[in-house]
Amino acid sequence: MKNVFVKTFGCTLNQRTSEELTETTKITENIDFADLIFINTCGVKEQTESKIIKYLHELKKKGIKENKIILFGCLVDIDSSGLRSACPKAIFIGLKDKHQLEKLISSKQKIKTKKKITQAIIIANGCLGSCAYCAVKFARGRLKSKPITEIINEIKRAFENGAKEILLTAQDTGCYGQDNKTNIVELLKKVVLIPGDFKVRLGMANPQHLIAHYKRLAEIYKSEKIYKFLHIPIQAGDDTTLKRMNRHYNIKEIKEIITYFRKIHPTITIATDIIVGFPEETEKEFENTINFIKEIKPSLINISRFGKRKGIEANKFKDLHGRIKKERSRILSRVAKEIAKQNSSKFVGLEKQVLINEQGLNKSEYRGKTEEYLPIVVKSKKKIIGKIIITKINGFKEYYLLGTKIKKKRSRKETK
Repeated sequence: MKNVFVKTFGCTLNQRTSEELTETTKITENIDFADLIFINTCGVKEQTESKIIKYLHELKKKGIKENKIILFGCLVDIDSSGLRSACPKAIFIGLKDKHQLEKLISSKQKIKTKKKITQAIIIANGCLGSCAYCAVKFARGRLKSKPITEIINEIKRAFENGAKEILLTAQDTGCYGQDNKTNIVELLKKVVLIPGDFKVRLGMANPQHLIAHYKRLAEIYKSEKIYKFLHIPIQAGDDTTLKRMNRHYNIKEIKEIITYFRKIHPTITIATDIIVGFPEETEKEFENTINFIKEIKPSLINISRFGKRKGIEANKFKDLHGRIKKERSRILSRVAKEIAKQNSSKFVGLEKQVLINEQGLNKSEYRGKTEEYLPIVVKSKKKIIGKIIITKINGFKEYYLLGTKIKKKRSRKETK
């Protein structure tokens, strides 16, 4: 039986893909004991590609033989030239050829599945976008949604196996179902009816698809099962930039969606993505983005500097100097940090439900998520992993809240 070491780059979708592909694999946490090293790559960002190539060079410095390395995923399909230059003798497998992995890493013996508090569920692959900066669409293709019944059964199995936190993930959850006559609202309606005490986080949903049903989605969010968390990638706060990006929505529509969600769910966490230094972005366009971010005040901003990718439409525009991108990234990062601080301060003194999903740095510290999917460190003398508890929030650090356990969440029987 081969021991396989797994390393995944990229988003929750990639993480879950790695888990699915290695369900019948004997995993080792120690790379020195590995017969094979499975690396799931990501081709979204130029910076991520650089990290992967750097990692490959580090493996070679450690004396890892290239022919033990399996390179898989988006980057292999999008542009594998950098990978092949860094590690020419590795095994390369694209997304469409993932069946080949089974021959290499699957075990004939039954592997005992580890219980997990958090479980990602892939609800769709591919997307309906035509974004000028995106190369992932070349690798993952057009939208292919899983049937609702299949997703419901996966969630039920995950809960039966101990999962208390379900992450619904896709390249774009907002367009879920548009290829099979349903939508994300209809899926969530069924999800919240599943019996059991667990939480659901909806993954990134693009604005152009939320426009059609955001009011109904906000209504579904009233369920105790749904985290009050909306990841809506804006990418730019300027309509001219958005048009060059082929994003198919405008700033007015973004405001409409976020304003409505906050009206129904005042403490909701808004997360977004911004690309700085998109080709031909002017100072005024960037200033508009900064002002828009200050206006909508998202709690979490994933900031990326534009990087060229093979075959993307944005390559036809004039690229900005790296120095300009770096400076704009610094400016936006400072703004994001200040907004995060302001948003966190509003929670101090409140009592919140918290799902504890892992051990902290010591035995009396635990990490979890509030109802708004905000990370929090909770002090407790008792073991509380996997429990939903009431926590008093008494402070915050740069990226997380601080709290103390008050009592367990009361069961439905106790509240009747």
